[in-house]
Amino acid sequence: MKTCPTGAIHFGSKEDMKVLAGERVAELKTRGYDNAGLYDPAGVGGTHVMYVLHHADKPNLYHGLPENPQISATVKFWKGIWKPLAAVGFAATFAASIFHYVGVGPNRAEEEEDNLHEENDEVRK
Repeated sequence: MKTCPTGAIHFGSKEDMKVLAGERVAELKTRGYDNAGLYDPAGVGGTHVMYVLHHADKPNLYHGLPENPQISATVKFWKGIWKPLAAVGFAATFAASIFHYVGVGPNRAEEEEDNLHEENDEVRK
């Protein structure tokens, strides 16, 4: 859905949407909604959806929007420390496999196994 007949939904760049939201907030404040504001929480780095609320000081009134959302410690750990360490570990494993292949070479079957199969074939005859 790209359009909304009532004009409640808009699409565009984040900057354009912030300008549009600022205009809408100013309009609401002139109509008596002194606590009107934009809901785009900074605690999570913003969201993909922004809301213009009549009572921006109480976002939980609007379908339980959290007042001060935070990114969980697990996600911070994954994106902050673990992700680069995992990339280094992957690169080190790949490099070790290359060095092993160059140093030791591919795994080759010994000739004894071939003779063993030939002996078994002769016994069956």
